[in-house]
Amino acid sequence: MDEFCNRHYIRLDLEGRIIKGFSDAFEQPIEGDICINEQSGRHFELFGVVNPPLMDVQGIYQYKYVDGVVSERTTEEIQADIANIPTVLSEQEQTNMAIAELTMMVASLL
Repeated sequence: MDEFCNRHYIRLDLEGRIIKGFSDAFEQPIEGDICINEQSGRHFELFGVVNPPLMDVQGIYQYKYVDGVVSERTTEEIQADIANIPTVLSEQEQTNMAIAELTMMVASLL
């Protein structure tokens, strides 16, 4: 008796980072998705881990797809992404900046 198998797919961003991994048991691929395993289980697996997190706690993608091969991204690649994370000011910092701008505007009117 033949056992039913599912296909596992990945979706990439423009840099080749893996931004999504899924099984056709739950979702159908769209144009551009890449099948990385044609005979696997119901749940997506990568390197033997079922439904692995594709991002770390900072939101940085951990895997890439280059020349038909899935691999972990290098420390240098991850550090480059971290360096490009925009700085987010706290509410207090935003308030302080707004006060400083208003103070300068008022001073210029006097």
